[in-house]
Amino acid sequence: MAATIINQRSSPQTIIRVPQRKIEALVGGVLMNTIGKAAQKHILNKSKLVAKEIYLPKCGYTMYYHEREAVNEPNQDVHNQPTIIFFHGLSMRSEELAGFIKSLDIPPHIRILCPEQMGHGRDIDNRLRTDPDNYTMPTHQRMLESTSEFLDVVKCSSNTNAFGISLGGAVCYYIQHHRPDIIQHAILVSPAILCCVDKDLVNGIRDGTSNFCCLKSRQDAKLLMRDLSTGRDDDTRKKKDPVPKFFLETVYREARKKSPEGHFRELLLHLLEPTEEYAAAKDVDTESHRLVIWPEKDRIINYEEGKQFFEVTPSDNKDEGLVSKSANTEFECVADCGHVFHSDGRGIFDIIRPRVKEYLLNFKG
Repeated sequence: MAATIINQRSSPQTIIRVPQRKIEALVGGVLMNTIGKAAQKHILNKSKLVAKEIYLPKCGYTMYYHEREAVNEPNQDVHNQPTIIFFHGLSMRSEELAGFIKSLDIPPHIRILCPEQMGHGRDIDNRLRTDPDNYTMPTHQRMLESTSEFLDVVKCSSNTNAFGISLGGAVCYYIQHHRPDIIQHAILVSPAILCCVDKDLVNGIRDGTSNFCCLKSRQDAKLLMRDLSTGRDDDTRKKKDPVPKFFLETVYREARKKSPEGHFRELLLHLLEPTEEYAAAKDVDTESHRLVIWPEKDRIINYEEGKQFFEVTPSDNKDEGLVSKSANTEFECVADCGHVFHSDGRGIFDIIRPRVKEYLLNFKG
C-alpha cells in the first residue's frame, strides 16, 4: 500500500507515490528520536537515577548500573540502609525501568539500584561492539556471580528488597536464594526460570523458526508485539496489534540498531542451555519471602508452568485465590494479560504498580 503526495513546487504537478511503511517509519522515527528521547531523558532526570559503573575484582568485570542515592534522615542507621534493587528484562537497558521506578514514588531515604545485566545495554556498546572476537556470552552462573559480587562491592545493606521482571525475575529469584543475608523480600513478575519458559518458544528459538527478540523482518516485529500481548492467535482482545503500525516499524528498525545481528538469539541459546543448578522443576528456595505476579495469558513465560514450579493450588477459601506450598510465597494472577500487554491495551507495569509499591516498601526495622 502506498500514500500519494502531490509536489506543488514543480510544474506541472508531480505525483510521488511513497510506500506506506516509509511513512510509518518516518512518523515513528521522528517521534522516537525527538519526543521519545526527550521524554526518556526527562523521566530519567525525574527519577534521579544516575548512570555509574564499578569494577568487580573477583569476576574481572565492570558492572554498569543506575543508582539513586539515599537522602538519609536524621539518626538513620546507615548500616541498615533501606535499599531496593531492580532487575530488568531481556533486551532492556537499566534506564528503561526509570519510568516505572519514578511512578512508585519511593521515599528519598531509600537507596535505589538498577544493575545492567551482562549481554545488555552498555555491555553491548562497550565490549561486544568494540572487541567482538574476545566477547564471551554470559551464562546463568556468570550472571549470578557478578550480581552477587555487585551487592558486596556497592555495599548493599542487609535491609534490601528486590524486584525482577522476566529475565530479571529469574536473576532476582536466584540472587535471593544465593544471598539471603542481603535480599529480604522480592517481587518476581513472570520470572524466566528455565522450566517456566514456554516450550513452543524454546523450540522455536532453538530450531530457528522463532525470531523472538532477534527481529529479521517487519512481520517479526508484528508477531512479537502480539506474543507480548495475549498471543498472536487470540481473537478476543479489542485490538489484534497492541501498538500502532508506525510504532511497529520503529520497533523493527530500532531492534536492528540495538545490538549486532543475532546477538540476543545467541544469548538466549546460552541461557536456555540446561545445567543441573538451574534446571530444577520445583522451587528450590521455599523459605524466602516473596510475591510472585504472573499474567494469566503469558505466551513467553508460561503461567501453568509457573504454578507447577511454585506448587500453587486454589485456596479452600475462595477469597484468598491461589496458595503456594511455600509458606512465605504469595502468588497472584493478572487475569486476561500477556507478558507485557493486557488484552485491553494496558501495560503490565501500569497494572502491577499499586501491589508492587505496597510489597516493596515493607522493610525490617
